[in-house]
Order: sequence, then C-alpha cells, then structure tokens
Amino acid sequence: MGKKTYGYGMKMTGLILHIFFTIVLAVSVFLLASLVSKSILEVTDIGTEDFLSSGYYLKCMEKKCNSLSEYLRLTRLGESRNAEEDKLYLQYTNEFRQENSNFCFWYQIDDIWYTNQPDTREGQAFDTQTILMEAKTMGDYLLYDMVNKEFGTNIRGLERYFFDGYNSQMYWPLENVVLVLGVDTQLSAKDDLYEASLEYQRLHPWIRISILGGLVSLVGWILSLVYLTLAAGRREDEEGCFLSPVDKIKTELMIAGFVFLTSELLLLSGRAGNKEWDVSGLLVASGTISFLIDTLFLVFYLSMVRRLKAEVMWENSLACWLGRGLEKTFRERSVTVRVLLAFSVHLSVCFVLALLMFRRESLISFLLLLVFCGMEAYMLLRRAVEHFYILKGVEKIAGGDLSAKIDLSEVHGEDRKLAEAVNNIGTGLLNAVDDSTKNERMKADLITNVSHDIKTPLTSIINYVNLIRREDIENERVKNYIQILDEKSQRLKQLTEDLVEASRVSSGNVKLDMQQIDLVELVYQTGGEFNEKFEEKELTIVTKLPKCAVYIRADGRHLYRVIENLYNNAAKYALEKTRVYVEVQEQDNQAIFSIKNVSERSLAESNESVDDLTERFIRGDVSRTTEGSGLGLSIAKNLTVLMGGEFKVSADGDLFKATIIFQIFPGGG
Repeated sequence: MGKKTYGYGMKMTGLILHIFFTIVLAVSVFLLASLVSKSILEVTDIGTEDFLSSGYYLKCMEKKCNSLSEYLRLTRLGESRNAEEDKLYLQYTNEFRQENSNFCFWYQIDDIWYTNQPDTREGQAFDTQTILMEAKTMGDYLLYDMVNKEFGTNIRGLERYFFDGYNSQMYWPLENVVLVLGVDTQLSAKDDLYEASLEYQRLHPWIRISILGGLVSLVGWILSLVYLTLAAGRREDEEGCFLSPVDKIKTELMIAGFVFLTSELLLLSGRAGNKEWDVSGLLVASGTISFLIDTLFLVFYLSMVRRLKAEVMWENSLACWLGRGLEKTFRERSVTVRVLLAFSVHLSVCFVLALLMFRRESLISFLLLLVFCGMEAYMLLRRAVEHFYILKGVEKIAGGDLSAKIDLSEVHGEDRKLAEAVNNIGTGLLNAVDDSTKNERMKADLITNVSHDIKTPLTSIINYVNLIRREDIENERVKNYIQILDEKSQRLKQLTEDLVEASRVSSGNVKLDMQQIDLVELVYQTGGEFNEKFEEKELTIVTKLPKCAVYIRADGRHLYRVIENLYNNAAKYALEKTRVYVEVQEQDNQAIFSIKNVSERSLAESNESVDDLTERFIRGDVSRTTEGSGLGLSIAKNLTVLMGGEFKVSADGDLFKATIIFQIFPGGG
C-alpha cells in the first residue's frame, strides 16, 4: 500500500467500515442464536418455506405430545392431585379442550377413552380404525396402537419421539395403550400451532439473510482490521510511527481496563440474549452492544499495534517503570540507603515505645514517644524552612537578580551544599553576563571608532570629488568615472552613519524625548516625502488612514526614522509597477501602523525565516546588488522597542508586511 492510503479520510473510512461489519456480524450471530433457541433454525429448513415440512413443526408436535402426556397423567389422577398439579391440570385443560383447535387426540388406556372432541361424552368408546380415518382426513395423523401393535404417522421425524428411548417409557406405555392424533393442516383454528406457523413465516426468511450477512461481514471485518493494523500510527507522506494520547496510558492498566470493560459488556450481551426479543428489538440490542464492544476493542487493539510499531510496549509499562525505579534506587545507594535506614529507625523506635505504652501502660514510654515525635517534627520543619530559603534564592536568580545570595547561616547539612552550589551558579551567570556586556560594548566602540576613522578620509574624498566636478572636463569617460565616485562615496557615507546609529541603538545608548505624537499626521508627512521615489519605480501608494488623530507616546524624531526606514525599504525592494499599501488603525486600545508591498525578489528563497530580515546586515536581496545596507529594518526594530512599541515583519509568498504597534496615549486629543 502506498503512503497516500494512510490519509485521514482513508483511515476514517476503514474505521467506519470495520464498525459497520462488526455490527452486521454481531446482529447476524445474535439472530441465528435466537432462531436456534426458538428451534426455527434447522439445517434441513434452510431451503424450505413450508411450516408443516420444517423441523420447527416437528419440535412443536413433540412439545404438544409432552404436554398431552402430562395432561393425561393428571386427568387419570383425578381427586388425588395436589394444588400444584391442579394448577397444571387447568392450564392443560385450557390448551387441549378449547373449542377451536387444530390438534385432536383420542387416547385409550385400561379400556377407557379420553379425547378433546367437543361432540363426545366422558368415557365414550371409539373404534380405532374409524377415528384413524377421521384423523387422516384432517391432514397429518399419528397412530400409536400398543394393543394391536401398530404404529403409523405422516409427520416426518415424529416416530423418533416415541421409539428413541429417552422418553417413550416414561410417557407412553408399551402395553394396553392406543393413541390417535390428528392435525388440521389447513390450520383453520387460531391456536398455538397457528401462532407457531405465523412466527415461522416471519422469522424463517432471516435465516438466509443472517447467514449471508454473517459470512460477508466476517470477510469485511478481517480485511478492514488488516488495513487498520497497517495504517495504525502512520500518516500520509510522513515517516515513523505516531502515537496518540491514549498510548501514554501504562500497558498493564490498558490491558486491565480492556478486560474489565469487555467482561461487563459480554455479561450485558449474555443477559440480552436470554430475553425474548422481536426482530427489531434484537437488531437494536445486538447492534448497540456490538458497537460498544468493537469501539473498545479498536481503541485497545490499535493502541497495542502502535506501541509495538514504535517499540514502546515495554517502556510504557508499569513493570518497566518499577524496574527503572528500583535500578535508580540501587544506583543511588548513598541516598536511598540513608533514607531507608532513617525510616527503619523511626519505625522501630515508635513501635517499641508504643508497645511499652500499651502493654505495660508506661507513662515514661508515652512521654518518650512524644519527645521523639516532637524532635522529628522540629527536624522536618527546619528542613522545610531551609528548602524555602533555597527556593526563594533560586527564584531571585531566575528573575534576573544574579547578585542574589542565599544566607548560608540559615541552612545546614546537604542543604548547605545545595545553597552553595546555587550561589556559585548565580556568581557564574553574573560573570558571564558581565563578560557578554563588555564584549557588546567593545563591539559597539569598535564599530563607532572604525566608522569615525573611515569618516575622516571619506569626507576628504567627497570634497575632492566635488572640486574635480567643478573643473572643465571635456572627456565624457572621465565625467562618468567622477559620477560613479560620487555615488559610491555617498553610499559609503550613508553606510558609516547607519553603522554608528545601529551600534548606538542596539546598545541602548539613545536619548529619548517621549512626547505626544499624532501617528496619522506623521504618516501623511512621511508619505508625501517619498512620492518622488515611488514614482521613479512606478509604485502606487494606497493609503488607508483614520479621519481623526491617533495619539501615541513616542520620540518624534526616532519614530520618523522608523517609518522613514520602512518607506525606504518599500522603495528599494518593491516590485516595479505594483501597489504599496499603508494603513493606520485602532484596535484594542492600540495604534497599529502597517505597510505592505510585493517584493521584487522571492523572500522564500532569500531567507530561511522572515524574522532574519530584522537582523543587522540581512537583506531580502541575497546577491546584495541593491543599494541597501541591511541595517534599516534592524534600526527600525530596535528604535521601536526602545520607545515601548512592538515591531513585526511577516511574509506570505512574496508579499512583505511590516507592522509597528504602540499603545494609544490616554491623554491624546
């Protein structure tokens, strides 16, 4: 199977199909079991629709014969029947003496005839051949004549009931007995045989459906389970096995929970199977139970599969956790042995003192126990206080106060060693921060000094270039050289100035004059100054500004430099003949300025992360053929942060967006 077959949609389809096949299989099994319990399902009945030719009809006749035998026995007992037997006698009388019945019988024993024919009188004699002919005219008949030693029936299989030996001696004697049965095969009377016929016609068609459904769903269940097994822990176009949150449960707990819940559901299904259901009720009950069991099974089974694929079955078990804990305990014997020894001493002393106190009622033992427990309480409290001092010291160091120290006079023992180690960590961090600060300061001084040293000869170069341009030079090539010298020297001058400013801004060596500034007005002014530059590259600026003033607190000169750098960035790197979008909006008590443009060169290929563009000397043009220095966005970001604002850049394909955010000045307007 390809990786594409392990997509989320395919796995959901496989899961739904597996649950569907499970429900169909369970319903089929439940239905077949119900048919078997009702004696409707017989192998010989699968191909027949006729009730009178079915094994179910034979079962009904055997049941009728059993009831008739018991009824005749109770009839012969007469007045000697007890209360329970009288109750059964009335029940059977109602069954066999009803006016409309498809089941007729004539029974002779000791020369006395019994029958359920309504037009007879008690003790009336009958001719066996005459009543046999009458029984045959009804359709189905049976003759059991132990006087003349004759037997005959056209009810298939009923002869086994009388002669297999398991019940014939008990119910039907082999001497001086004549039994003639007749069954109206038209089932014109609505008795129990008629009801059995209706039940057979209603349930018999489900035999084929349940067998076919069971076989098809079994194959589908196996195939879907195979697919889910292969797809477990796999993701489309990704390597490795991925675990789900349920896989973090300990293996033994997972197995125990599965066994417990499955046992409960199986008991529930057993109780449901013992009840009488119609077809619709059986489908709902078995479908619901099978859905719950299969859901539980899939959660457990697929979790085990993922654990095996990821090879974490053992690592995520309680046995492994306990084993590693014991291993760690024995590995750190110096600590564990000391703790276990202290606990053993505590337990032994308390046990001895308590035993003496209760067995001998010793007041001294009671007082010693109180003193001993009081000493332990004092030691525990002192240790807790020492841990509190250490925790406070760690929190101060973590909060940035690297000069904070833990008072060693307040701690003792191993806690004192821990406190000393924490103090040493703080001292080491403080020294590292000092060294880093010195290095940054040295770098800033180096940049400033080098820039100053470059600036002096650069000024001379610029001045001499200007003097040469005033001379009357006729050679066009020389004029072109002078023009190039002028452009490059001006660019170098701008670079040195940016270097100095970037160094000052990054080190925080900037004086801020924080005032109330109208951001909308400042954007208007800056945009007007860049109209000429945008027109040179045929850039169209689209401005969306509020109609009212938006006041923030910032340094006007530095804020102008930030916005100017963003406009410059758009003018240098935007694709020609495109639009530049500038917007100022108020949102959640914040003033948000944003500028968007389409980059001339792909940002995705130029930088691994768009945040790199705000670092020093980083440009969107990796070939560095444009006139930028790579310091503009870095200066803008550092100035914004120094003034208490937030600076963000983002890229969507080649669309570049820069955003600055300031809190709205509450006293503005």
